[in-house]
This record gives sequence, C-alpha cells and structure tokens, in this order.
Amino acid sequence: MSTWTGRTKPINKYRSLAQMSLQQAIAYRRTTVINILLTFIWVFVLYFLWQAAYSGRPAIRGYSWDEMRTYIVLAFGINALVGWRVGTQMMGTIRTGEVLREMVRPLNYCGTQLARAAGFAVVEGILSLALTLFVGLVLLRFQPPASPLAAVLFAVSVLLGFLTKALIVFLVSLITFWTLSGLGVMWSQDAVIQILSGTIVPLALMPGWLRIVAEVLPMRGIVSTPVTLYLGKAEGGEIALLLGLQVLWLALLWVFANLAWRKAFTVVDIQGG
Repeated sequence: MSTWTGRTKPINKYRSLAQMSLQQAIAYRRTTVINILLTFIWVFVLYFLWQAAYSGRPAIRGYSWDEMRTYIVLAFGINALVGWRVGTQMMGTIRTGEVLREMVRPLNYCGTQLARAAGFAVVEGILSLALTLFVGLVLLRFQPPASPLAAVLFAVSVLLGFLTKALIVFLVSLITFWTLSGLGVMWSQDAVIQILSGTIVPLALMPGWLRIVAEVLPMRGIVSTPVTLYLGKAEGGEIALLLGLQVLWLALLWVFANLAWRKAFTVVDIQGG
C-alpha cells in the first residue's frame, strides 16, 4: 500500500501544479481572453486573403474553399492552446533566480512545465474552442469532421501536438540561461512554429524544398497533422505514419528537453537579486 501511495504522490503534485495554473488563468481571465482574441484577429486576416486567392478557383492544391475555411479556423484554434504564458513565466524565473527552487522539488522540471501548460490550456482551450465554434459555425461555416473516426484521430493528434509545442516552448525558454532576455527568441520561435506547423499556409501549398523540410520536423504535428486528419485527407498507412511521427518526435523532444535542462543549469548566471 505504501508503495502505491508513493507512486501516486508525484502525479498528485503535477496535478496540483496544473490546478494552480488553471486558477491563475481564471484570476487573470481578462488577459487570457485578450490573448485569444488577438490570436483570432489573424483568422479573419487570413480568411479574406485566402478568399481573394480562391476567387474563380474551385480548389488549390487539393483544398476546396470550404476545406480552407475550416483549415484556417482550426489551425488558429489549435495553436492558441499553448500561448506565451508558460514560456514567459519560465524565462522570468530563470532571470530572477527563482528557478533555483525547482532544484529542491522532487519533480521533473520539464514535467512541471508541461503540467503548468496543461493548466493554462484548460481555460484557454475552453475559451479558444468556444470562440472557434462561434467563428467557424456562425461566421465562416466550417465543415464538421470527415467521419467519426476522423474526429477521434483529430482529438488524439491535438493532444500529441499540444505536448510537442509545450516541449518546444520549454527548449526555447532554456536559452534564457545564456542571454539576458529571451523575448526576441520567443518572437522568432512563434514565427517559425506558425510557418512550419502549417498554421499560416498548409504544407501542401509550400514550395517543394520547404514542404520536404516541414514534413519531417516536429512542428508539423502541432497543426498540420491534426487538421489533415480532421478533414479526412489521410487514409490507412498514412494515418499511422502521421501519428507515429508525432509520437516519435514527442519522445525525442522529451529526452532532449531533460538533457538540455541539466546542461543549462550547469551554466546558470542569475540576473538580479
């Protein structure tokens, strides 16, 4: 009995961290809502850009206008699940020295950041989903999942993509150990993710060389893979390949994130008092 209890304690601690982040997101709900609304401004910007591109065209590279409308809304709804908050908080603790407290906690540091990201995502995810449904169904008339199986695969892929993006944000935030400010790096990271994940342009519409690169990188699993499964544009072995690639990158990122954390802490140079 004691062994079982000991095993469940870390899980309860990670759950507590997630609950704290959830409460923080609720406490600062105005900031949460503003962040999500700002994200969805790009939905309308891209909507009108693509609407102009589809003028007089039934489809572009296999995407009909109905599918593209759906793609735009889903892409930004998914991308909003992991925002800046976890990364900026982590960078702040590194710069002030509060990160030292993490060393005395009997928890995996990378795991604590994923728990915090999950806590924020519960609130931000619910609001983002509600806004996505409103924008998609009422304003842009997006399509339902291609099939019940597509809906299930989409949900699984979104979860894997969420963890992938959270780990990428974690790795980028570690750069603060080597620089006084990681804000510029965070902006660059956001731009790279939006491009290579397929948030702004589906991978199928990218130039040949860029498409090849994007298809093998982990960012693909954040947006492109979930939306591809939602629209039913993958079948059989391709579905297994897409999900397998997500799982593979997730495992590699987890290992690399923990190695990078241990390496980063050996060069710690705390700024401030």
